[in-house]
Amino acid sequence: MRRPDPRIVETSGGRSISCGQLWLYSRYAPKRTAERAALAVELTEDTLYVLESPCFMYGVDRILERLPPGSAVIGVELVPELLGLALESASEFAGDPRYALASSGDPSTVAAQARALGAFRRVAAINLNQGNALAQEGYARILAALNEDISIFWRNRVSLMRMGRLWTRNLFSNLGALDWSRASAPARRSGPVVVCGAGPSLDLALPFLRSLDAGVHVMACDTASGALARAGVRVDSVVCLEAQIYNVADFLPLGDRRVDAYVDLSTHPSSFRALGGPLTVLSSRWADCALLDRLSAAGLPLTTVPPLGSVGVLALHLAASWFGGPLFIAGLDFAFPQGRTHCAGSPTDLAEYRSDTRTYRRDGRWAVSFRDGSFSPAPGLRSDPALAMYARLAARELAEFGAPGGLAYDLRQGLGLPLPARPTGFDEALTILKIAARSGPVAQRGSAEAGHGSSRARAFLENELDLALRLRDSLRSGSTDTRALIDACDYMFLHFPDPERVRNLEQDALNRLAAETLYWQGRLEGALS
Repeated sequence: MRRPDPRIVETSGGRSISCGQLWLYSRYAPKRTAERAALAVELTEDTLYVLESPCFMYGVDRILERLPPGSAVIGVELVPELLGLALESASEFAGDPRYALASSGDPSTVAAQARALGAFRRVAAINLNQGNALAQEGYARILAALNEDISIFWRNRVSLMRMGRLWTRNLFSNLGALDWSRASAPARRSGPVVVCGAGPSLDLALPFLRSLDAGVHVMACDTASGALARAGVRVDSVVCLEAQIYNVADFLPLGDRRVDAYVDLSTHPSSFRALGGPLTVLSSRWADCALLDRLSAAGLPLTTVPPLGSVGVLALHLAASWFGGPLFIAGLDFAFPQGRTHCAGSPTDLAEYRSDTRTYRRDGRWAVSFRDGSFSPAPGLRSDPALAMYARLAARELAEFGAPGGLAYDLRQGLGLPLPARPTGFDEALTILKIAARSGPVAQRGSAEAGHGSSRARAFLENELDLALRLRDSLRSGSTDTRALIDACDYMFLHFPDPERVRNLEQDALNRLAAETLYWQGRLEGALS
């Protein structure tokens, strides 16, 4: 049944709104009732308050005058007939940086506008009328999207604190040490691709993978490559995103086999040396910083990819972007049976196997199975919030791949978190591949400006060294261009737990930044040598 249109009603206590039998505000004292509701809201610091169905904005001034530090309010109106009222009433608060009215009800748009209001630790809904009853599911989706966005923001902040310095250090080292003659643009291929992660379901797929002919491209995530090679599976390409040195063990079983390498510029330099075949250098934007802006404009043979955080999700992104045939998924589980986190033959599995004694039986993976935050998504399976988040990112990549007609098939046999791919048995997959093999030839790798790579990389590093030296001298002398140089060298403090204090020119933070300039001066000089 069609919902009645909202109707504005004049009362002795101000304008109210009725929608059939539902009154959004009090029919007698709409403004006073909304203000009492606003005063009853318990407000906390660093909170994003979602004002559901702002309507006439009654009570918002009472919220804003009590708003604690670090908090803000965003109004969201999902009923089209009421959006005009909200836009008209919101003009009263147009100059307040703590309030914004969402321009649409799209969750991603609301999240983007909320990010402009600040960095929040939590989300809470505020209802000063009954308007949310007209679109409860929509408001629930927006709250879920905002909670997810805040969770990702703080995970990224923690990742920057833990890894940001290492990512930048690797970037500078790789720019100076890479053999840029190896780098080329990625191939565009028309054939099918199997993307392999190192989850336990990969073990079930090994006989199927060994049976594949050269017409099927096998793309391995870094940790899966060694397990596949040990099992006698042909590996055509490897995707690497790991900044630490531990990944080198993943590549040892490949021996001197030439595989296509898709390696991020922030990866540990040893990974570039261990993978000796054709190279596609990826550049993910792990932070919004001026350094990466300059890198993208440096004219280097780099392939830009989104900051997906997980090598498995990145592999799906590459396969969906560069392969025209059907896409098969094996071992990208984002979950695991209790006590068994990785496939057989992976470095984690081998390390546990080597540590086995008469009294120790792989306790490490049982501890991981039941650590804080882990949960059971299905009987016999475990996962955790980080893996669940990566599964949602993988689902988004596959949904975009499937939109224009791409086909994705799930070979994990029910051992992973759900993905938008059709569950498929191995016999059926072989039939699908036989049909796909007739679709056309494999494309050649793209050309690259490899001849300019080394000179452009050196010019980029020399410019970064010059900026670091100028910032060092400016911090010592207190020159007028200090703020501009701080903005240019923001990578030096993004890993600080309080980077905003550097931008605010607080002296103790500037003292820490001065020490960083010396560190990065040494790193850049080393990269240039």
